[in-house]
Amino acid sequence: MNDPKRAEIKARIAAAEAREDARNQQSFTEKASEKAGEATDAFTDFVKEHPLTAAAGGVALGILIAGLFKGPRQAAARGGAKAMGLAAVAAEIASAFAADIADDAEDIGRAGRRRASDFGDTVGDKTRALRREAAYRADKSSDAARIASRETGKRIARAFGRG
Repeated sequence: MNDPKRAEIKARIAAAEAREDARNQQSFTEKASEKAGEATDAFTDFVKEHPLTAAAGGVALGILIAGLFKGPRQAAARGGAKAMGLAAVAAEIASAFAADIADDAEDIGRAGRRRASDFGDTVGDKTRALRREAAYRADKSSDAARIASRETGKRIARAFGRG
């Protein structure tokens, strides 16, 4: 391995070690913030992949929270109503995610069809160009063979005529 490449690899290793040291020196709040961000991303991904399960989980969570209140029945009814509201919001979010995913899939399908059409046009153009080139070369070879045959015949005739 040459020296510049070795120096580049050592620099990469040193940078990675510096990043690891910086990560280890993060404060508790920074680590907690990082973990919260990861949890938010994981939850968002789960809701995108399983919108109906997320809505059902929202309803179940609302019912559990409502059941924790020992107050009058009105408080429990309000909690249940709020849980239903949360479930409706979760269903709305899931519906919006599903619509976005469907739109994205439709756009991807259109782009794929367009690319396939472009590819087909390119293949057709190249095929026609190759066919023209092959015909040209065949004609050229045929002409060369005809000329060579004629010249050979003339030479043979001259050779026998002189002999």
